[in-house]
Amino acid sequence: MQYEYRRVFLQNAMSRDSTLILALDTTDWKKAQRVLSESAKNIAAVKVHPEYADIWGFSHESAILSLKRIGDGVPVILDAKIADIDKSNAMKAEYYFTKGYDAIVSHGFQGEKAVEAVVNSANKMKKGVFLLAAMSSPGHMFKEEVVEEIAQIAKKLDVAGVIAPGNQYELLSTVRKLVGNDILILSPGIGAQGGDAEKAFKAGSNFAIVGRGILDSTNPKEESKKLKEIMRGSIPTP
Repeated sequence: MQYEYRRVFLQNAMSRDSTLILALDTTDWKKAQRVLSESAKNIAAVKVHPEYADIWGFSHESAILSLKRIGDGVPVILDAKIADIDKSNAMKAEYYFTKGYDAIVSHGFQGEKAVEAVVNSANKMKKGVFLLAAMSSPGHMFKEEVVEEIAQIAKKLDVAGVIAPGNQYELLSTVRKLVGNDILILSPGIGAQGGDAEKAFKAGSNFAIVGRGILDSTNPKEESKKLKEIMRGSIPTP
């Protein structure tokens, strides 16, 4: 069932002609509105943390409706990084999906059964799951053998995609080889964290997740447009 969400996600990206995902990491709602409004035509999706709805003064439902309205219907990925036992994972995933999020980010280190609970919840509601294979931050503890095991879980459960760092090209290339060509790779770490978009895409990434590079730009519209152009033509066929 995740392949169906993957197909929808790719079709949306093609219709928007973009492989750029905006990480809307700001507690300032006015800034969030402005940046999303200016970059809406250049992005394929927007990623938010679960705390932002409350910080911005909304319910989850209202926050998602506002983001989609401002972003011209842009899909909203929840960066919840779910990491619990199977029963708790299912509860958390279903809670967020009923609020209206289109996809969710889950950890994978808790094991196959726990990840499968998230995937089953997503499949029931025709939503997507992106499994965190490794972090983009320095000093992370995702050792090679852990990354390999998470990638194997991702492939076995056929999740919509995985999150793999766009600033660690060798690791990114390894993840691509492990998950195969069908599973999408979304990559943070490009821009402010030192990653180069072109190198990341050559290493196997399909989508770049960019936050500060756009949020802190004096011209989010032009910055997002520039990044979109760099990544043009990298959308895989649904």
